[in-house]
Amino acid sequence: MAMPSKGDRGRLGRVPTAVYSDLEKLAEKAGASSVSQYVSDLLSLHTGHPELVRELDQGVLPLSA
Repeated sequence: MAMPSKGDRGRLGRVPTAVYSDLEKLAEKAGASSVSQYVSDLLSLHTGHPELVRELDQGVLPLSA
């Protein structure tokens, strides 16, 4: 089944294995469909673009994220 387009996207670099492992756990805990989408949502919030968040419930993100 085809997925709907998420719009224009850029690429980011790789992260250390230990960081990725932690991101996998956090993404699963948050109910994100993928680590990539989880990181995209976090970065959207961090850079002041909450309208671009697709999955994370903004009301439950910890302030220390």
